[in-house]
Order: sequence, then structure tokens, then C-alpha cells
Amino acid sequence: MSHLLDQKKEAKQKNLLDAAYTLFLEKGTGKTSISDIVEKANVAKGTFYLYFRDKEDILQSLMYRISYRVLAEAYTHVEKNRSEDFATNVLVLVDYIIEYFKRDVLVLRLMERNFSWPMVENRLAKCDDPLFERMMRDVRESPVMKNRTEDEVFKLIFIIIEMCGSTCYSSIVLGRPDKIDNMKPVLYSIIRKSLES
Repeated sequence: MSHLLDQKKEAKQKNLLDAAYTLFLEKGTGKTSISDIVEKANVAKGTFYLYFRDKEDILQSLMYRISYRVLAEAYTHVEKNRSEDFATNVLVLVDYIIEYFKRDVLVLRLMERNFSWPMVENRLAKCDDPLFERMMRDVRESPVMKNRTEDEVFKLIFIIIEMCGSTCYSSIVLGRPDKIDNMKPVLYSIIRKSLES
């Protein structure tokens, strides 16, 4: 009985997230109200507050959901195209993320500069997630990372993912300082140098 109840709760939360996602893409976050979200999800307003504190909380949950999905797809792509060179694998991951956001500019606009490894890492670290475990094992086993502390590794990965997200938003959405295809070589050179130093 409790399993069925858990499934119903998960379905309601998913409906709220799906509704918010659709409305945020259609109308923007500023023009979407909690009332709009619950109406689209076909639930009572009180149900919203069982799962989320406010609109910012549901937006953060969506940012996690999108970031996780993009990272999972990118990492699967790396696994299919694995190289012996760790830096090349990181660049394959970053390139997948950039190409994803080039194809889906609406999602990038929604995320703004919020594509963030730390947010995902923080959420994943609280559970036993196979994706996170595989990614971190690859990082730890890399010869490039062997002489670095856990803190140094985390900060380096943080900087790479943050650079990727910010560069995508600035170049794809704002066109600054140049188009993303012209920024890729610069970004990739910086990433490769940071991993090889």
C-alpha cells in the first residue's frame, strides 16, 4: 500500500515539474505563477506546497533535472566514444553539452547560467547514483588527477562545467563575445591546458 502511495506522490511531483517546465518555456519564469502551474498540472494549489516551497524551489528542481539529464546524455556519449586520453574525454563531454544547448536554445534560456555541476554533485552525493559513481571513478582513476586532492579535483571540475555553461549562455543566447563555434577552440584550449598542468 505504501508503495502505491509513493508512486502517486512521485506522479504528482512529476506532473508539477512537467507543467512548470512547459509554462516556463512558453511564458518565461517571470510570467508564470504558481496558480498557472497547478492549473496545468491539474492539482490543488495546496498540493504544490507539499513538494515545493515556492516558484524558485520548483525552478531549482527543474535546473537539477535538466542538468542531470544533459550530463547523463553527455557521459553516455563519452562512454561510447572513449579515448585513452582523459582530456579528450572531458572535451567530448563538453562538446556534447554545447551541441545540446545549440539545438535547444529555449532550454538554455530557461537555465540561463544555471547549468551547474556543483548543484548536481550536491544532489547526487546524497544518494547512491550509478551515473555519479561512474563519472567520479573515471575522474579519480585518470593519471591527470592522481596527484590532486579531492578538493582540487572538485574545483577543477566545477570550473570546467561553469565555464561551459556560462560560455554557452553568453555565446548562444547573447552572441557575446562571439558565436559558440568560434568560442569552442578557445574554451577547449583552456580546458586542455587546465587538465594537463
